[in-house]
This record gives sequence, structure tokens and C-alpha cells, in this order.
Amino acid sequence: MKNRKGISPFLATIILVVITLTIGGLLYSQFQQLVVSQVKNPSLDLTSINVSPNGENIILSMKNDGNVDITLKEFTVSFNNSLNTFKFAPLGTNLTLLSSPSGDDTLHPGDTLTAQMTTNFAIPSFGSFTVTAIGDQLSRAFNVQA
Repeated sequence: MKNRKGISPFLATIILVVITLTIGGLLYSQFQQLVVSQVKNPSLDLTSINVSPNGENIILSMKNDGNVDITLKEFTVSFNNSLNTFKFAPLGTNLTLLSSPSGDDTLHPGDTLTAQMTTNFAIPSFGSFTVTAIGDQLSRAFNVQA
């Protein structure tokens, strides 16, 4: 009868594979959180929009639901073949910043900006139009019904 000291090579291989998979899983879960938090994800959402009864005044609220700051440059409103551009800098006579946590056109993650615009055309009730927000990190168009 042989006197064996130690474990069989098969059992040793199984133990090494289990240890390697465990360490790999732990490292993956730790570094996945780190990588996801480092990825820039600019995103804007149109949270509300109101068109006045005359169809020329628009009040909209935009929320930065991404994870980086966004500095808005302009809004465009298009209806049929008409297009109006509303620039933030300098603030024009047809764009009024109603509220912004930063006090300007920069939206930090989670911030909501509210602005009022006056178009040079009337959007009829139940008319569809497009609002485009243009920023330093992204541009996003929203099709809206008045």
C-alpha cells in the first residue's frame, strides 16, 4: 500500500480553478464600478413644455440626466418650414432664462433649467413641432405636440 502525502493533481487543479474564478469575479465587480463611473454619459431630457394660447410663447424645462456638466448653447424651434434659433450667449430678447440652479446655461448632473422663448410664428393647438437643444457635449431633438 502506498503512503500518499498530499492531494491528487485533479483535486489541486479544481481548487486552483475555483480560486482563480473567485478572484477574477471579485476584481471584475470592483473594476466594473470604477469603469462605469468614469464613462462620460451626457444626456438631456425634456421634462415639461407649455405653449401659450397664442402659439408664440414657449416655456420648457430641460433636465441633465447624464453624469457630466452640459453647457447649453442654443435652442431651435421648428414648425413646418419655419425655424427660430434662441442663443444663450448673449441672452437675446426672445430667450429668457427663468430658472437654473447654476444661474446660467450650465446644467450639472441632476439640474433642471427652465427657459421661455418667443417665436416669430404661431404654433396652432395640437400642432407638432420640434425643439432641439444644442450643448457643448450633445445635441438632442424632441418632437412635441402643442
